[in-house]
Amino acid sequence: MQTIMKLLLYAGLEKEEFKALNRDALAENTRNLTTYSLVAVLVFGMLVVANALVGNMTSINQIHYMLMLAANLLIWLGMRFLVPKCPGLALPLFYAFMGFLYAFSLAITAIHPSLPAVTTIVLLFAMPMLLCDRPIRMIGMTAVAVTALCAVAFIYKPVEVAQVDLWNGVSFAVVAAVVETLQQRTKYRLLAQARKIRMLSETDLLTGVKNRNHYETRLAGYADTCRENLVCVYVDVNGLHELNNTQGHKAGDVMLQTVAHELSACFGAEDTFRIGGDEFVCFRADAPEYAVRGQVDHISAVLAARSYNISAGISSQVKSELSLSALTTAAEEAMFQAKREYYAQAGRDRRRR
Repeated sequence: MQTIMKLLLYAGLEKEEFKALNRDALAENTRNLTTYSLVAVLVFGMLVVANALVGNMTSINQIHYMLMLAANLLIWLGMRFLVPKCPGLALPLFYAFMGFLYAFSLAITAIHPSLPAVTTIVLLFAMPMLLCDRPIRMIGMTAVAVTALCAVAFIYKPVEVAQVDLWNGVSFAVVAAVVETLQQRTKYRLLAQARKIRMLSETDLLTGVKNRNHYETRLAGYADTCRENLVCVYVDVNGLHELNNTQGHKAGDVMLQTVAHELSACFGAEDTFRIGGDEFVCFRADAPEYAVRGQVDHISAVLAARSYNISAGISSQVKSELSLSALTTAAEEAMFQAKREYYAQAGRDRRRR
């Protein structure tokens, strides 16, 4: 029973693993619905034009085509302009898209009572394949659709046609529920594999923070992460080479892991990057520069208690004047100045980094 519930609620994954994939599933649903709603707009638009050309502007079919054109156009506009600001709208819009198509197929079924409900039966299979979501929620949508089909068949259709629709609807809905549950398990497993591969490609394996490759990818987009200002912290670990030479690379690795842990604990794992052997870059959006300096001073004190030292440079720019290149360069230059001052102190040889 527990296995079945895990399959229905979390597509066969553990709860935490399923939740970790929410962003990936949302991204896929957003891409898919943007495409599908645009295709639907084009299809129903062509049907409206075709009916107009043959003079059927007042037919009941034409009215349904126009309603579907308007509904799908609204969904497409929502995907283009609302979802980027509020990503949580993507899933409700997807279910609205499915609901409109089911409603359209049921309306066509009611208009042509002598014909079997082929369109609705096809949608029972096709719709779940378009979406990534909890199987139990998709089964619920299928149950609502087949219940509506049975009601339409009972009300509008002759007995012999209604019996065919009732039998096909219920039997195909059961099969569809099984198929969509298994399909969602496969989809989420693929999402989990893709996420693992992506994380490996973005993560510095020694320290666990993001690597230079991800830094280069993310850098240009940081202008969109802030409303007021963006602060860059450029950190160099002092004495790494000397530690490697005197105590071995394992000791140097522990030093780097400790520094990375303190930086990511403060600035977040997504905003902390190891961009070189002993260099890290961190970002903080919408924070006063003095507050960030206080945090860096605290990190320096924590590390100093373990006999580790860092040189840090900090730079801040307001959003209206933000240049990522200038921001990181200024932080790097400030770091070099701090490093020069560190090695200028008595007893420290700059060549023994």
